[in-house]
Amino acid sequence: MTSTTVVLIPGMLKALRLARIYGFMVERRDGLYYPGSNLPACPKALAEKMVEGGWLVKQGERYQPTEKGWKAGEAG
Repeated sequence: MTSTTVVLIPGMLKALRLARIYGFMVERRDGLYYPGSNLPACPKALAEKMVEGGWLVKQGERYQPTEKGWKAGEAG
């Protein structure tokens, strides 16, 4: 799978940091949630953009950071 150029925005960084802390995010209703949360970390559309850009990988209902996403989660 090839990745396209996707520029990181602040909403993506928040989700990537949480994915880095918890190891994965869970897809529910309208967005991605970290385990045990009832507030979305980001909307599904943003998560799909992060998958398209190679920052996250989707496995079932879980989204896990790629190596690229892992490094981006360290930033800031």
